[in-house]
Amino acid sequence: MSKSVGMLSALPLTPLHYPFAKVLSKLDKRLILPGLVVGSVIPDIEVPFMWVFFSEYQDHFILHSLIGALTLGLLAAVLVTRFLYPPIISFVFGVDKDRLNEACRLKPILVLSCAIGVLSHLVLDVPMHPYNPILWPWVPSSNIVGILVLFFAQGNGIAVGFVRANALMSVVMLFFCVSILVRYRKKKLWEHVWLGDDVGESQRVD
Repeated sequence: MSKSVGMLSALPLTPLHYPFAKVLSKLDKRLILPGLVVGSVIPDIEVPFMWVFFSEYQDHFILHSLIGALTLGLLAAVLVTRFLYPPIISFVFGVDKDRLNEACRLKPILVLSCAIGVLSHLVLDVPMHPYNPILWPWVPSSNIVGILVLFFAQGNGIAVGFVRANALMSVVMLFFCVSILVRYRKKKLWEHVWLGDDVGESQRVD
């Protein structure tokens, strides 16, 4: 598969990991949505880094492995959630900064939320990529080909399978993103999107 195809397909999908984080916050209201959201996108911070400094290697590497996601990825997610999420979301979307700071207090449930968010990214990525370093360093990434890629690659090649799998997942996640925006459009939209539906309840459970 060409490097250009991978570059064009990797980052546009990153924000579309959000719906999975939102669903997880609805399934367990103890989880902190900001931690889930940041965790769900943090593995892709390595992609542009790999493009610039290690272009001879695959752009999904350590942070897309279980061991990397739950160490470096988790640390990055916690730091970003605690220190960057409140000021950025407050400035860009006008969400109350005090509520954001309270939701992003450093506590065990926040760390757990970040960890689950990071793992959710890996779960969504595995089916649609032609290589997956999820079991690095024990299993070569080339040995784990996404099931959607294999399905769409039949008679067309892995590169075509990847593009089609990526497009399908993008459409599905975009649909859920739009559905969330439509659902909360008259109900303090950005508070629901960036803080969650039950912020007060989640904050009382440490």
